[in-house]
Amino acid sequence: MTKVITTNINLEDNAKVIKSLDAKIAELKELREEKAAEVKEVMNQANVTELKAGAFTFTLKEITRNNVDTKTLKTKYAELYKALLKVSSYMKFEVA
Repeated sequence: MTKVITTNINLEDNAKVIKSLDAKIAELKELREEKAAEVKEVMNQANVTELKAGAFTFTLKEITRNNVDTKTLKTKYAELYKALLKVSSYMKFEVA
């Protein structure tokens, strides 16, 4: 069943703006990664974990964290996995 909605908002224009912004965000993320890779390469070649550049400081830190291997937990301890499984849900907004 189709529902008719009336609004003063031009939804098609909003969709175009959202899609355009998504493309720009992806482009900026790619550019950021390129620039970060350049700096990391300089730092790695100089074998430093901190580098000052004018008013800015670049740092490289090794981060260690503990994660549960859920694949192993599912296969070797299926009952325990099921008992500890926590289900959550959320709404996902998408423009197609």
